[in-house]
Amino acid sequence: MIKFEDVSVKFGSFYALKHLNFQIKKGDFMHIVGPNGSGKTTLIKLLVNLLEPTEGKILRTPCTMGYLPQKAMINKNLPLTVAEVIYSGFPKPKLRPTKDEILLIKEWLKKMEIEALYDVSIQHLSGGQQQRVYIIRALISNPCLIILDEPTSALDPSFREKFYHLLKDIHQTRQATIINVTHDLTDAVSSGDCTLYVDQEVRFCGSYDDFVKFEHEGHHHA
Repeated sequence: MIKFEDVSVKFGSFYALKHLNFQIKKGDFMHIVGPNGSGKTTLIKLLVNLLEPTEGKILRTPCTMGYLPQKAMINKNLPLTVAEVIYSGFPKPKLRPTKDEILLIKEWLKKMEIEALYDVSIQHLSGGQQQRVYIIRALISNPCLIILDEPTSALDPSFREKFYHLLKDIHQTRQATIINVTHDLTDAVSSGDCTLYVDQEVRFCGSYDDFVKFEHEGHHHA
């Protein structure tokens, strides 16, 4: 689905990413890890076409994409309701959602345990509630490629496990390809998942089981 061929990103003389070679196959559930300042955010910008490589090339299979940035791209000071923010995640939103689209939004709000917030202004939500809204916005169009940058960073610990169960269900039932940037693999990983460890260069790319062996050999991520 996505293939990096000798991809580098330079800012001046500094290499943020250097000679990346890896591929993401259709149906993969890939976790991207690495220390702070390792280039993970730059890598995500490449994946979602917000940045072009300085060197090398990225090959892609066209598909619909849902993207959750580390910081919400919608100005939270705009007078938007929760429903309006979520509706902006539909492929071709019109002036008003249809009855079916309203029902779908409400179903997702229930899944994320914030069903009472449909008409509430996004400004009045806690950080964790806002994060749940932006997660729905990324997932609601049923994309075949889902890219999540630290999706659980603002979620309550009690809800993180439920969120990952939901994500696994989407992966299995819809055959979606999921890329998840995370600092904590504890709740996120299942057997069969892929792990990409980046620190300017690709230090590891393979199964989670092999990544555990890689870490035990003296390599660590933060």
